[in-house]
Amino acid sequence: METIRIKQVDAFTDVPFGGNPAGVVTVADSLDEGQMQRIAREMNLSETAFVAPSDKADFKVRFFTPNSEVDLCGHATIGSFAALHDEGRLDPSRSVFTQETKAGVLEVERSSRDGRPVFTMTQAKPVLREVPVSREEVARLLRVDVSELIDVPPMASSTGLWWFVVGVKRLKVLQAMVPDLPAIRDFSEKHGLIGVIPFCLETLSPEASFHMRAFAPFVAIDEDPVCGTGNGSAGAYIGTHRLVDFGEEVDLVSEAGHEVQRPGRVFVSLKREGGEIVRVRVGGSAVTVLEGTMRL
Repeated sequence: METIRIKQVDAFTDVPFGGNPAGVVTVADSLDEGQMQRIAREMNLSETAFVAPSDKADFKVRFFTPNSEVDLCGHATIGSFAALHDEGRLDPSRSVFTQETKAGVLEVERSSRDGRPVFTMTQAKPVLREVPVSREEVARLLRVDVSELIDVPPMASSTGLWWFVVGVKRLKVLQAMVPDLPAIRDFSEKHGLIGVIPFCLETLSPEASFHMRAFAPFVAIDEDPVCGTGNGSAGAYIGTHRLVDFGEEVDLVSEAGHEVQRPGRVFVSLKREGGEIVRVRVGGSAVTVLEGTMRL
């Protein structure tokens, strides 16, 4: 009987049971796609990451939700590199590593903040596109009054995965939001989206730049606590529409997960050239909370 070692790593937090949990298999060389999907279904987390050798990068990483493979996952990337760090598999003389993903070969930087390792991933170059939907339909998806939406039109935004990003004026409305998940699932399928990211520039912490939530029922994730690609897409949207003031570069802090009792913090860095956002980096800490053996 074949066995593998598997971990559960809480990403975008420095305390156990916060942030966003990811499954991580740091030695997945022998696993085929079907086994990876079954393991992800058994873990029943928003994503499980599988690390293997790569001839294009330092590591090859694949990401699976309980029901499908996705091109990229921010929090599972942070969790994977935190686990590799803990295992001593990251060269201590280096600070930048690369991962081969279905969204391309992307960099992950290891640094330190408050005495803890922080891992920051460069996401795919941001792309935004309009979605043919009225403000009234968006409001119905979120089950809020249309007057609660900011004046900037919602858009699809991708830094590796397509999310529909919607600005909300008031934090209390965002926190109390109970969206129409079946409608969001159908909307996501129709428009080629992972899900919907509502955000607000009003925050709980004075250190935070924006507050966000992530709903992705199309990939069997009703609410993702602290979403890396969602934060990247929201950051790209915020930067593109100049909702925060900055010159060529800015470092933002996102807060998320409070509504599902898994608070987390994400560092989002934007770089702009010629009025266009050309680079988005997303980072945070991670904590391993579970490690064991799974029999296949």
